[in-house]
Amino acid sequence: MHYKTSFILAFILLFCTLLSFSQVIKESHDPVYGFDPLLYNGRVYQFYVAPGTGGTQYLFDKFDTLGSLTLRGVTYNNLTLNYDIYNQLIILKYKNTVGSYSLIEISQAWLEKSSMSGCNFENVTNVSSGKSIYQVIGNGADKIMYYRNKELLIDNLGGSMNHYFSDTRKQMFVLTNNQLKPFKKRKDFIKAFSPSRQALIKTYIRKHNINLKTASDFNMTDLINYCNTLP
Repeated sequence: MHYKTSFILAFILLFCTLLSFSQVIKESHDPVYGFDPLLYNGRVYQFYVAPGTGGTQYLFDKFDTLGSLTLRGVTYNNLTLNYDIYNQLIILKYKNTVGSYSLIEISQAWLEKSSMSGCNFENVTNVSSGKSIYQVIGNGADKIMYYRNKELLIDNLGGSMNHYFSDTRKQMFVLTNNQLKPFKKRKDFIKAFSPSRQALIKTYIRKHNINLKTASDFNMTDLINYCNTLP
């Protein structure tokens, strides 16, 4: 009788524990995506720098709460995102099952596109360097693409030896005829296109006084949209 009573009590305790656990999980699921395994599949983001390090590894000062991701053809909106350009990772911030915030790395293997802080990015495969994340400007066959990164440097002035992140560095490319071609100045940009289009593009750049190194994304969008209208 003693063993039977103990078994019944143990069973009731186990049942109550499982019921309570299931309620916690149900109540703390992502209200939109419910911890979709495709979205919440990355590794926990852990990146530490020495105390006193200046700057951050991120492209943007704040996480964008209206970001979006496309993973294996599925698009998720209204996500909290930032772009670690030192480690070349898209970071997702979300509230976990216990109510605190966690950071995970978005899987590079599954990432196709992302959008945050008014910028669009694509995960592009290069023959030389594998997959890399580029900011993409333009929606046509021809696109302008920026690769951004930072370096972690040492400030040895005054013997302090403190670390700091460099300013954001930008490498510029134009995608045309399915080829990614680097450019640093106007001449390089124009030569990336077929000879029949070069004179017209040169005239457009001069007419609108576009400095390719300092032009805004808005002006570069107008430029590449014009290029896409040319035969």
